[in-house]
Amino acid sequence: MTSPSRTGRAAGAFRAAAWGGPLLVLVYCLANAVKSVVEGALVQHISPEFYAFNTFAVTQLFYLALNRDLRELAAAVRRSWRDVLAYNVTTTLSWLAVLYALTVFEPVVANSVIVGLVPCLTILLGGLLRPQARPSRVEVLSSVGVLAAMAYLAVTTLAGSAATGSVSAGGFALGLAACALTAGAVAGNTFYTKRLGEAGMRVGQMMACRFWLLLVSTLVIFLVRGTASPYSGTNVALYLGLGLGVIGTLYVLQVGITRTEPMTVSLLFGSNLVMTFAIQFFDPRLHQSGHTLTGVLLLTGFILWGALARSRPPADRTPAGEPAASTPADGAPPGARTP
Repeated sequence: MTSPSRTGRAAGAFRAAAWGGPLLVLVYCLANAVKSVVEGALVQHISPEFYAFNTFAVTQLFYLALNRDLRELAAAVRRSWRDVLAYNVTTTLSWLAVLYALTVFEPVVANSVIVGLVPCLTILLGGLLRPQARPSRVEVLSSVGVLAAMAYLAVTTLAGSAATGSVSAGGFALGLAACALTAGAVAGNTFYTKRLGEAGMRVGQMMACRFWLLLVSTLVIFLVRGTASPYSGTNVALYLGLGLGVIGTLYVLQVGITRTEPMTVSLLFGSNLVMTFAIQFFDPRLHQSGHTLTGVLLLTGFILWGALARSRPPADRTPAGEPAASTPADGAPPGARTP
């Protein structure tokens, strides 16, 4: 017979495990929001390409060191070299483009446009790549609402009502194009992550060959442009800290996802934009905007509405079957910008 104390300890352990996963996902959301605001401040003084080269050099070397069997890694790359190349291209475009967007837009606006565009692009691409899998009516309506909220944020930003104040037409066009490029690259990166997983490549192997094109391209860009910054003690500490931060937050996200229901993960990610807005209060170059908050809340609401629609059982969905928007192979919900 089980003693009451043992039963109580088991129940407590179960509750801790149930809360542990969602808590880790929230920790990732908070860390990612902090990282976005820090990056937004840094790229005002350090060129995006020089910052990316140094930060991701730390990340790439770490993941490469975890792969002790380099021959096995090389064989896996040779088997799927076309997909590995596309994986590198989409990774490079997604990270470089968002850093250029942050030179113009406030972090929460850049993230809002990217987060909102990814599921919309996924639905559009899904219609082309998988015409038999149509999204539900609610998913389409929520995507329209997301686009409307993004349009509101774009108009207020161009009008100078965002936290960064007045934005030139050229700068606005650059920021918008960079956000769209990031969103498209994130959607493509999800596709090639799945392709490599299906080809038998392990996650550790994917990460060990993920950032090489980014490192080569950023090295060439900052050498040609002459935008290298001095390696001061402060800068080196920042590159090291942010590089290790990418590794740590990605690990926290993976563990949190394995202990959390997919629907719960999607809903928790809805807090990411609100967190980013709140953390912007600590950046003295930004003044807070009510228009930005309104747009963020609207966009978050429509994203959560679409996430709830995806959680419905198949009987409640359109006759065609499952939705076009799917969960990336690394476990993050559509629209989550992960390294």
